[in-house]
Amino acid sequence: MDDAAPETLRRESHQEDDIAPEPPEHASGRPLLTAVPEPEPERESDAESRSSSASEPEPKPLPDDIFVPERPKRELLTLDKPEPPARPATTGRDEMMPREEDTLDIAGSPRSSLRDAGLDVPKMHQLVRRGEDAVWTFGVRASSALTWWLEIRQVAEATGWMPVLLGPPEDWRDGGEAIVHEGDDELARSAGIDAAELLHDKAAEAGEPARGVPILPRRGDSDFATPQRDVLLGLIETDAGWKIPARFPWAGSTNWELYGAEHAAILRRWHRLYEVELVAMTYDVLELYVPHPPDAEAALGVAHEAYAYCPDLLDSGVPTLEDLAEHMIRSKAWYFRWT
Repeated sequence: MDDAAPETLRRESHQEDDIAPEPPEHASGRPLLTAVPEPEPERESDAESRSSSASEPEPKPLPDDIFVPERPKRELLTLDKPEPPARPATTGRDEMMPREEDTLDIAGSPRSSLRDAGLDVPKMHQLVRRGEDAVWTFGVRASSALTWWLEIRQVAEATGWMPVLLGPPEDWRDGGEAIVHEGDDELARSAGIDAAELLHDKAAEAGEPARGVPILPRRGDSDFATPQRDVLLGLIETDAGWKIPARFPWAGSTNWELYGAEHAAILRRWHRLYEVELVAMTYDVLELYVPHPPDAEAALGVAHEAYAYCPDLLDSGVPTLEDLAEHMIRSKAWYFRWT
């Protein structure tokens, strides 16, 4: 068998498109990533009351809303500990729950490691294997896809398994041949790539972006596009999410001559600067969670890097580099699509 070629392995269960139930409560007691609403503007009466108290510090003003590409607005992500999820009462067997025979683990599955960390996930199957590396998956509903990603990512240091949303199952029917390309050791090749130099060269190749005063509405963004539909959630055994596009060389941007090693080098750079995490890797989309977006002073420089990485951004509804920069000041969801 060719170690570099992806293949689909035969599942031990015929329930290929089983969908996971809502994520279980986390038993470890560690702080979890969770979704919380954006803060509401402070009322004048609250501000006056607080200013009258000498023991409390002055509140910091909230940043102005800023522009983002037109996608439905959802919630900001923080590191606050979540409230235990509400469990609706059920009668009989719910079709969303795993069948009794699905309680057995397949050899090599991440389930036992996740169970030891306090997460009970449904039976998985191998979606793609590349040499000794495999992608294990299970289906998740749109309503809980991001929550599953958050829960599994929070315990990744203990389990050794990183999550990534992979898009709809039909995109992977061919064993991922349209998404994961053949290649040499992309991860090792990424170690020799200077990401800053690569982005400088790609910026020159992309040409000068449109410039000018921002003209689009200014609002905050915390939305991810991929988990707005039922998708596959993949688990890959690695110690860093930025390595995933190199471990399974991603083909979504080959028209821009970026391959697995290039993606890993750039995501490693952004992870070091802003703790960027890979959330989704679909047919032609990468989505990143950015816990600490750049400040206003750095935003234009980061927008230049984002444009060099994905020039299609300014061809898909973002008219100027300044519009993109304003988005990147506060957005915790960076969206890239190569067309």
